[in-house]
Amino acid sequence: MAKEYWYFVAGALVVLLPALLFVAVKKLHLLDAKPDQIITYAGGSGQAMDLHVFKARNTGRNVAPALLLFHGGAWMLGAPRDLHRHCDFFADRGIHCFSAAYRLGPDSGPDVEGAIDDARAAFDYLLDNATALKINPAHIAVGGGSSGGHLAAALGAGLPLNRKGTLTDRPAALVLYNPMVDLSPCTPDHHLVAGFWERVSPLHHVDASLPPTLLMVGSEDPEVPIATAETFCATAETAGGFCELVIYEGQTHGFFNKPKYLHLTGERVIEFLSSRDLL
Repeated sequence: MAKEYWYFVAGALVVLLPALLFVAVKKLHLLDAKPDQIITYAGGSGQAMDLHVFKARNTGRNVAPALLLFHGGAWMLGAPRDLHRHCDFFADRGIHCFSAAYRLGPDSGPDVEGAIDDARAAFDYLLDNATALKINPAHIAVGGGSSGGHLAAALGAGLPLNRKGTLTDRPAALVLYNPMVDLSPCTPDHHLVAGFWERVSPLHHVDASLPPTLLMVGSEDPEVPIATAETFCATAETAGGFCELVIYEGQTHGFFNKPKYLHLTGERVIEFLSSRDLL
């Protein structure tokens, strides 16, 4: 009986140890994608901010297109590492990918205008350093999820409102994952920006210069309802722009972070950028 017992224990260990080791490694983030480099840009306040760089792979070109991504978290939470897996996906497909840090608000509330200033500074940094970074300055797309999607859409709409009256550069394209594009009264995040929402709501600044846009949203998203996404795309097209809406059935807010949908949305982004001659 004792021999059979120990055989059972040994067999169980053979099955369970690899699984336990895998869980432990994941908990320690040892299998996470790692950036090739972390560089610093000066945010809108002059404060040092990080750009996590994933260099384009599988390409023989000296210069490659770029995608600048902003993480979500209601402008108060999150970090560049949240989009490491996404950047790794795009780097594998020949795109330089940058996951940017930006100003996060304290517990008392987000600094949305400050975050937009930082997003602008990050984009300007890529433009100003395109040669050193080996990126095509005319092929820089900007994207992000949720509040990070808001920041990308803000740049696409020409925000922050330039206080000197000069035109600002726009990204070549927008890649928006369930973005907070409408901050008007009665929307989920209006209370965070109630005193100045008109200055920071991308939907209300859409014009003919809005870059070609891919907007991806889950059909069950309570934060960015399909109607909001449809309104944004309709407004863009009325202004003379291009906006493609892709709805993922049964998915809710943040769905694009799930492994399955990370790849599905990633492949859709590649198709979109290719169709706009940006790859």
